[in-house]
Amino acid sequence: MPDALMPELDTRFRMARPADAGTIVAIINAASSGDGGTAGWTHEGAIFEGDRTHAAEILSLLARPGGMFLLRVYRGEVAGCAYLEKMGNVAYMGMLAVRPAIQGSGVGKEIIAEAERIAREAMACNLMAIGVLTRHRPEVAAFYERRGFARTGRVKPFQGAQARRTRKAPDVRAEWMEKKLVQQHHTY
Repeated sequence: MPDALMPELDTRFRMARPADAGTIVAIINAASSGDGGTAGWTHEGAIFEGDRTHAAEILSLLARPGGMFLLRVYRGEVAGCAYLEKMGNVAYMGMLAVRPAIQGSGVGKEIIAEAERIAREAMACNLMAIGVLTRHRPEVAAFYERRGFARTGRVKPFQGAQARRTRKAPDVRAEWMEKKLVQQHHTY
């Protein structure tokens, strides 16, 4: 991300560097339970087999203009991450993942809140968009709805390399969910 867009971060967060690719891969694959397991509540073991991502994909995303991985650091270790990319006046968020052992602790909510703040303040976006497997994972869609995201009814085939290689479920599609980003007003 260009320095002009580099946001001031809460001390619990930092932006990923290429050296973080392996850590990001490990967190995303563990959260997605690419091994077919059921660790954490976000696992996709019934939908896909194998790893959700790999280092080359993460490095490619880190190199994209306007893209970044936001990392949530807890007790000196990366606890979770999310990819954020500016696309016009829309901030796309993807690959939100939290280590399975601490899912449900609020880390995911914190990452979303910080991503929204960055989208508003540093990227000057007024909308955040995400793709969710709403048909196969309604509980994940409900999580985002509780965070203010609305279902749009617009769907697209799931594009991840994992979906092309190791799909277990038929007709896997992501539905776009969106949230209007309201500027925060501070009173002093």
